Amino acid sequence: MRELRLTSFPFRFFPGLFAFRLGRPGYPHVKAVALSLLALSLLKPGLASGQSSEQDIEISFRAGQAALRQGDFLRATEQFKKVLALDPSLVEAQVNLGLAYQSLLDYDAAVRYLAPALLERPNLAGLNTILGMDYLKLGLTEKAAPYLRRALELDPSSPDAHEAMAVYHLTQENFQGAVEQYRKVAGLNPDQAEALFTLGHQYLDLAARLAYRGARLYPDSSWGHRFLGDVLSERDRWEDAALEYNKALAIEPRQAGLHTSLGEAYLHTGKLEDAETEFRHELQLDSRYERAWLGLVNLQLAKGQALEALGSAATVWQNSPEYLKAHPELPSIELAKEVAQACIARLLDQPEGPAKHLLLSSLYASINENDRSDGELQSFENDLSKWQQTSGVHSRAHADFCKLHLYSRCIASLQAAKPLTYSAYLLLGKSYFTLQQYERAAEMLAQVHGDKNTNSEASYWLERTYQALGAESYAQLENSFPGSWRTHQLRAEDFALRRDHDNVIQEYEAALHLRPNEAELHEAIGEFYLDNRSDEDAESELEKAEALDPSRTKTLYLLGRLYVLDSENEKAVPVLERALQLQPNLNEAGALLGTAYIRMGKFAEAIPRLEKAAPLDHMGNIHYQLFQAYRKLGETELAQKALARSQDLRRSSLEHDQARIMGPPQVESDPQ
Repeated sequence: MRELRLTSFPFRFFPGLFAFRLGRPGYPHVKAVALSLLALSLLKPGLASGQSSEQDIEISFRAGQAALRQGDFLRATEQFKKVLALDPSLVEAQVNLGLAYQSLLDYDAAVRYLAPALLERPNLAGLNTILGMDYLKLGLTEKAAPYLRRALELDPSSPDAHEAMAVYHLTQENFQGAVEQYRKVAGLNPDQAEALFTLGHQYLDLAARLAYRGARLYPDSSWGHRFLGDVLSERDRWEDAALEYNKALAIEPRQAGLHTSLGEAYLHTGKLEDAETEFRHELQLDSRYERAWLGLVNLQLAKGQALEALGSAATVWQNSPEYLKAHPELPSIELAKEVAQACIARLLDQPEGPAKHLLLSSLYASINENDRSDGELQSFENDLSKWQQTSGVHSRAHADFCKLHLYSRCIASLQAAKPLTYSAYLLLGKSYFTLQQYERAAEMLAQVHGDKNTNSEASYWLERTYQALGAESYAQLENSFPGSWRTHQLRAEDFALRRDHDNVIQEYEAALHLRPNEAELHEAIGEFYLDNRSDEDAESELEKAEALDPSRTKTLYLLGRLYVLDSENEKAVPVLERALQLQPNLNEAGALLGTAYIRMGKFAEAIPRLEKAAPLDHMGNIHYQLFQAYRKLGETELAQKALARSQDLRRSSLEHDQARIMGPPQVESDPQ
C-alpha cells in the first residue's frame, strides 16, 4: 500500500531542555565578544566633567575597549570600573562593563550595569535583548518581559529578540505565544532549509513539554498513555504501543478512538483477530468512526477479502467524503504481492466508484505499479471534486453536524455560536485536526482552560497537533531541499529512532561531507554514539564539536554525561560547570553535576544542584541521589522525604514511562 510517512519524524525530546533545540543554547546564541564590539560601535565615550581629568577617563576607557577586542574580559572590567570610579554617570562605561561581565558569564553583574544604562539609553534594541536574555537565564522572567517587548518594538526583524520572547512565553506555559515567535524567526531566516529544520524541532519540543506537563498535572489520565502509545507507534514499536493503549483503556474504556489505536497496533503485529475485535468495539461506540472502518479495510485486505474491504471503504465514503479528502492514503501494512494482486483482480470487476479507486490506488502502490496507482488516485480525486460540487448544505443543529462527522459544517456552526465555551474550542480543535488544518487546530486548542478532564484531552490533541506541524515542516524540508545537509541530518535522526544504525552513520557522513566543520553535526553523531554506548567514538566526536564551538551548551552537557556514565567524575565536573555558566538554568547538567559530586563524596556541594534539578525528575533518580546526600549529612527527615518521592516517581507509570521513551538517558544512582 502507499505509505504516508507524514508522522515519521525524529522525537528527540529533552524535557525541560528547550536549550537543546538543535543543540544550541536555549537563548539566542550571540558570542559575547561580538556583542561587545557591537556596543562599542554604537556607544563612544563622552567627555567626563567634574570628578577627574578627562584624560584619565579616556585612557582607562580606551584600555577597556582594547581588552574587549582582545578577549581579555577580566582586564576590561578593571578598566571600566576605573572609569566609573571617576565618573559614575558615564553610560558608555556602564554598558561596556556590563558586556564585559556578560562575556565572563557573570549575569548578575551584567544586569547590575546594563539595567541602569538602559534607563538612560532605552532605545538600544540589542541591549534590551541582551538584558532580557540575562534575566531569563537568572530565572527572573517577569523582569525580562518588558525589555524583550521593547526590543521587538525597536527592531521587529531581530531573530534574537523573537527567540528570547519565545523562551519567555514558555516559562509562562504560553505555548501558542512561543509558536508565534518561532514562526517569525523562521520567516526571517533566508536559509529556508535551516528554517524548516529548526521549526520542526521546535514543534516537537513543544509536544514534549506538553507531554511531561500532562503527565505531571494529570497522572491518572488515559490521555498521557495514549500519547505515549502514539509516539511508540510512530517508531514502529507496536507491541510497546499496545501496552500503553491497554493502560489507557483500563482507565477510560469508552474513550473515542482508543480502541482503534489498539486495533492498529495489533494489526501491525499480525494479531488480526484481536485487531478486528478492537475495530468492532470502536464502531459500537461510534458507527461512523472513519479510522475504525479504515482499520477494517486494512484487515480485510490482509485476509484477501477484497469485496469486504470495498464495502468498508464505501461506508467511509458514504459517511464522510471530507475525511477521505484529507486522508486519501490508507494507513499502510505490508501485503504479500500475491495477496495484493488477488485483491486487485477481484476489485477490477466491481462497478466504478470512489471506494474502488481509493483501494486500487493503494494496492497498485503496494506492488510498485506507480503509474496505475496515480491513475486510480486521480480518478478518486475527480470523484471528490464531483462530490464537492453537488454536496448541499442542510439546516441542522450544530451538534448533529459534529456527531455526523460533517467537519466543515461542524466548524461553521460552532463558530457561529457566541461566546465559545471551552468544550466548543476543544471540538473545533479536534475538527481542524481531522481536516489537517493544524495551525487553526493549535489556535483553538490553546484556548481550552476547562476542568481536569477537558484540559487533559485538550493537552493530548495539542501535543498531536504540534507533532503534525513538526512533520509538515520536515516533509517540506525533504521535498524542497532533498540534498541539504539538514535533510541528511533529519534522515539520520529518523533512522536512529528506528534503530537502523548503518543508515544513521551513512546519513550523518553525507551531512558532514557537505558541512565538515559543523559543530552541531559532530555533536549529533557523538550523541548517537553515546546513546548506543560507543564511548570512544562518542568522546572523539564530542571533542571535535567542542573544539569547533566551545560555547555549545549541549556539547558540554553530553561530554559531562559521558564522563559520569564512565565514572570519570573529576573530568565531568569542569565541563558541567562550564555548561552551567553558559546556561544557569540547565538543570539536567546540574543533576549530572550533583551525581558527580556524590560519587566524589562532596555531598554538601551536590545538594543545591540536585534540589534545583528535582522538579525535572521523572524517573526518581534525582530524588534518590538527594536521599543519599541528605543521609550522609545526617539530615534524616529530608532524606526520608526524598526517598519517598523517589519511590512515588518510580511507581508513577505514566511519568516514568514517558521519561523512559522521550527523555534523555539518566544516570542511575550508585547504591549505597
